[in-house]
Amino acid sequence: MKFSLLNQTHGKALLGMVALALSLSVGFGRTEAAPITLFSTGVDGSNNALPAGSVDPHYVLTSSDDPAWPIPDAHVVGTPPATWVPNNTTPGASAQWIAPNPVQVGDVAAPGNAAGSYVYEVTFDLGPNPSQESISGEWAASTYGLLFLNGVYVGNSTNLNGPTQLTPFSVPSTANFVSGVNKLDFVVVNAAQGATGLYVGAISGSYTPGIPEPSSVVLAGLGIAGMLVYRWRRGRTK
Repeated sequence: MKFSLLNQTHGKALLGMVALALSLSVGFGRTEAAPITLFSTGVDGSNNALPAGSVDPHYVLTSSDDPAWPIPDAHVVGTPPATWVPNNTTPGASAQWIAPNPVQVGDVAAPGNAAGSYVYEVTFDLGPNPSQESISGEWAASTYGLLFLNGVYVGNSTNLNGPTQLTPFSVPSTANFVSGVNKLDFVVVNAAQGATGLYVGAISGSYTPGIPEPSSVVLAGLGIAGMLVYRWRRGRTK
């Protein structure tokens, strides 16, 4: 009788552990919105302003029409032209102009850059199967700019307002977001030899991380349950 009662007690305990394992595996698949790691132009990893002439650690120049200033470095413009949006050096919330040439105005032989297009690229990783992605911010470009996400134009993103004012932008979930590493390209067109650059500020984003496939969740729960059964049976044979 004692052996029978002991078995029943262990059996009930085992069923409880199996139910717990399965419930934990299902709970593991639940996710909430998470921020996308993004930075304004001309800042360090703490969103503080970098010194003039520094190489931007987040925005990479992937295309340059100025042979004197080739890829991949984009530099902080410490002194933008007087009519441009001024650099913001607020600690923890900075944003500054960047360009191939860090000198865009002043008494130098060749300030600015050649006419043509310049592509500034920032990357971010969304992991597998993301959803509900979105990015927003404000930007200015000289002479004008366009946004591309993973090589596809972001609708209504052309910025014709020039460098004298900040223009809001948004990248909605309907844009070309992908699993894993994403590439957001700010394409700046310089209409003539002279001052050019990119300013991106107040940029932020969010997404919902992907969850395991239902079959994976169930298999994980059954694996935990199987381990518990094995350990229980070993205990009975001792």
